[in-house]
Amino acid sequence: MRGLLNSGPMLMLVTSLFWSTNSVVGRGVHDIVPPVGLAFWRWAVTLPIFAAMAWPYLRRDWPALKDRWGWLLFLSALGIAAYNAIIYFALHYTTAINMVLINAQRPIIIVALSYGLYRTKVGTIQIVGLVLGFLGTLVVMSRGEWQVLRDFEFNSGDLWIFVGTVIWAVYTVFLPKRPAIHPTSFMFYLVAIGTLVLLPFYLWEDVARGPVPLNFDAVGAILFLAIFSSVIGHMGYNRLVDLRGANVAGVTSYLVMAFGVVLAIVFLGEAFHLYHAAGLALLVVGSYLASRKEKTAL
Repeated sequence: MRGLLNSGPMLMLVTSLFWSTNSVVGRGVHDIVPPVGLAFWRWAVTLPIFAAMAWPYLRRDWPALKDRWGWLLFLSALGIAAYNAIIYFALHYTTAINMVLINAQRPIIIVALSYGLYRTKVGTIQIVGLVLGFLGTLVVMSRGEWQVLRDFEFNSGDLWIFVGTVIWAVYTVFLPKRPAIHPTSFMFYLVAIGTLVLLPFYLWEDVARGPVPLNFDAVGAILFLAIFSSVIGHMGYNRLVDLRGANVAGVTSYLVMAFGVVLAIVFLGEAFHLYHAAGLALLVVGSYLASRKEKTAL
């Protein structure tokens, strides 16, 4: 375990692998577990785990939350509640492959939002990357068919994934507004508030669509997402940032794409089409260029 926590390559692989399973598991149980219920129980199960890790810091960090409650609520509503519920809802109507490819535009949208909100410098190469990444997303969402773009006849699930991707990008851009507390305390408070935000929507869904079934597939999916995609994935990513920096950690976006496509093909039997390959190529090149630093910038 010590070796894993101090190995950048291993942390990168483990984090990417477990994050990529989020779309595969969500799609795999889309006809069994309602979307809000999956999001609610995924995070509710993690609460005692994050509480145990954050326990030594919770009382110490409590006073630091006084001036940041509004931001914490905002970040929780976006990153924990809205993003996950929307993604699981979208997976009822589209494939896991489309999910990981469209979601891969997050770094590109983050660059664009950072420029729009903070006037963060954007160079010519980065602009080219933004354009290529956006084209890659359009190729995937249109299935490579011009008439889909012309008539705006996109799959509703793909559109919702795009909305979720924008939400996550907004969450990331405003993340520096978070309280200056220990990372485990932040995750506990973030998840606790996000779970409370999801609660009324979960109760409504429970009445309108039926409760989450207590069977092996549903419980297994929730436990897997809670332990591996949520706790290990998020803490592994945080450790990777501390160990190697944000730029190296950003490479996980590419690995999540690769793992997600392979896992969707192997476990869900999804087909990988030529337009997927074209979109993937444009997204990888676009994300790489968009994340580059350049001396001459706007």
